[in-house]
Amino acid sequence: MRLLLPLVAISALFLVACGSGGDENEPAATGVPTTAATVENRAEVEALLKAASLHLEDLPSGFTLDDERFTTNEEAAAEQENNAHAPTLEDLDRFGRILGYEASYSPDASSGSVNADVLSLQMTTTVYQDSKGADEHFQFVREQTSDPEFIQAFEDSLASGGVEVKDATISPMSIANIGDDSLALELKVTAHNPDVDADFDVISQIVGVRRGRGIGAITVVAVGSPEPVDELESLARTLDERLKGALE
Repeated sequence: MRLLLPLVAISALFLVACGSGGDENEPAATGVPTTAATVENRAEVEALLKAASLHLEDLPSGFTLDDERFTTNEEAAAEQENNAHAPTLEDLDRFGRILGYEASYSPDASSGSVNADVLSLQMTTTVYQDSKGADEHFQFVREQTSDPEFIQAFEDSLASGGVEVKDATISPMSIANIGDDSLALELKVTAHNPDVDADFDVISQIVGVRRGRGIGAITVVAVGSPEPVDELESLARTLDERLKGALE
C-alpha cells in the first residue's frame, strides 16, 4: 500500500523519542557508556537495547518479525533529512542520544489471531546519556507534533508519494500514566483509492514510555480499525517493565 511507508516514516519522528521528565542529576546506568557508542562498547549497548525492548513472545499471537536493526545518530538523521520537522544530527548529538533499536512486525493473515485490519507493529528503544537529554528530545517532538504546520507537511509528504489525501489529523489518546512518563497519539489519514473509487482510513496509534534515560515506543498501523487502546496500554506496561529491568 502506497500510504503505509510514508505513514510509518512520519511516525518515526515520534518513535525516536517518546517520554519526558526525570531527574536532571540522574547518574548514568551501570555498564552503559555516556558517550556515543564506539566499536568497543557497541555490543554492550545493543544488548541493553534489546533487553529493554518487547519481543515476539510479548505480542499477541499471530505476529512475525520482519526486520530489526540498530540506528546511529547519523543514520537516524539521514533517514529524516527531507523532513523539516525531524531533529538534525546536531540535535540528536545535543540530546545525548547514544543508539536506537527498531523491530518491525507484521500479522500472519493465515493465523486469524490478529485483527485483520492491522498492517504492522513497530517497536523502538533508545538510550540517552541522561534523562535530561531524553526530556529535551521529547519536548522537541511534542512541539513539532502540536504545530499546525506539522500535519500540513505530513499531508504534503503523502501527496508527493502519489496518495490522494482527503484529511489528516493528529490527536492525543487517553492512556494511564506508565513509567516515569508516557505519551500517546493517534495519527489518522483519510485517503482516496482511485482504483476502486473509495475512501479509506489508515490509523497509526503511537505510545511512548520513558523510564530513566531509556525510551521505548510502540506503533500500530491499521486500516479502519486499530487495536483497542487497552491492549496497546498493556503492551506499554510490559515495555516499561523491560526498560526498568534493563536500566537498573
